[in-house]
Amino acid sequence: MSGPNWKLENSLETLTITFPSTPPVAIQWKAPMVDEHLQKLGKLRAGMRPEIPKTFAPGQLVGAVSDPAWVTEPDAMLGRTLLHIRDPRFGWLHYLIPKEKARKLAGLLQAQADAEPPGQRGDKLN
Repeated sequence: MSGPNWKLENSLETLTITFPSTPPVAIQWKAPMVDEHLQKLGKLRAGMRPEIPKTFAPGQLVGAVSDPAWVTEPDAMLGRTLLHIRDPRFGWLHYLIPKEKARKLAGLLQAQADAEPPGQRGDKLN
């Protein structure tokens, strides 16, 4: 038996999921309902095993979002950095970053922004 069929319909305003049962069962969700289910799934996934790895090995191929919108602000209690990043798949994601880690992140971003891209370094042999 194959899995459900996922389809965008009604000028990309409705998600229809059709389950291959007898008879077929279909559910339809508008964007707010999809957002609600994504939030619920995220909370449930956070409690599942195996957990999401705590570390990430750089160099992996990923489906990155290009040039996302973002906003930072200090949190009202301790002045830590509150980082908001817009992901077109999951909405606005919010991260509370301790001051020392915010300094480290700022330094790494600055170093990467100032570095030449790896493919454009002048140390190549011709």
